[in-house]
Amino acid sequence: AARKVVASADAKPPESDIETLTEVVDLQAEGAEDPKAAWYGSTYPALVRILALPTARTHRAGGFELVIDHRSTGAIYDGSRDHPGRDMWNSFAGLDSSVRVGLGFRYGVIDDLDVGLYRAGTPSTDAYELDARFQAMHQADLAVDLAVRAGVTWFSQPNVEDAAGFFGQLLASRLLANRVLLSAGAFYHSSSTNDTKYNQDKAWSVAAGGGIEVRVAAPLALDAEMVACTSGYCSKNPTFSAGLKYLTTRHTFAVVCGNTTYLTADGYIANTDRQWSKLTLGFHITRSH
Repeated sequence: AARKVVASADAKPPESDIETLTEVVDLQAEGAEDPKAAWYGSTYPALVRILALPTARTHRAGGFELVIDHRSTGAIYDGSRDHPGRDMWNSFAGLDSSVRVGLGFRYGVIDDLDVGLYRAGTPSTDAYELDARFQAMHQADLAVDLAVRAGVTWFSQPNVEDAAGFFGQLLASRLLANRVLLSAGAFYHSSSTNDTKYNQDKAWSVAAGGGIEVRVAAPLALDAEMVACTSGYCSKNPTFSAGLKYLTTRHTFAVVCGNTTYLTADGYIANTDRQWSKLTLGFHITRSH
């Protein structure tokens, strides 16, 4: 009689019936990461400036940035005029007035060290800025970015003696929740210049300032910055600018409103006598690689 064989419940199956798991899915990997973490990553340009103010971050070695700035000298709206509404329309919110145009280039020499050349001018003035910035600390290691920046500026206008000077800046930055970038600094210039100071007056200025960028969406940010002169030559009001910034791969575009047209280290440090009611309009464009 044939004998029936019953397989043991714990018998080992043959090797051919065993499935081999070749890849284990890590549920904590990139797919589960907060999408906002990429907003300040390699997809978008390195945030080495808020608007005019530098941050404590530098370009990587071999990286560079091109900058185009535009600031109108005429007010968006001047309530002191007889027909402010009509004048605002006729001047296209001040954009038809004379302008200050800035052109800049920044290059990462090595990691943590970049250099920059910047020129800002109007039909009657020219200002040049040459600087180097060294990042001594990183937020990833010590909870804050810290950098020092130093350089020279040269300001010239027809029929007036040129003004040249040295400047130094201590900068600190911190990114909060991959959404808010804070930046602050202490500034010194040996020969500051603004709208109400002539080249013959070469007194120094010291100031403190800061800026903030709030990322409201991956490609959209709200920016603001202010510098307040504390000693030396100081005009009446701190310099202030705010803007709406749009970010794409390697580019930023911003519409800027503020009370100063000065964009170099010798200008924004010395405050301004422009009234808060006579803000100007401008633009800010960068291209980085």
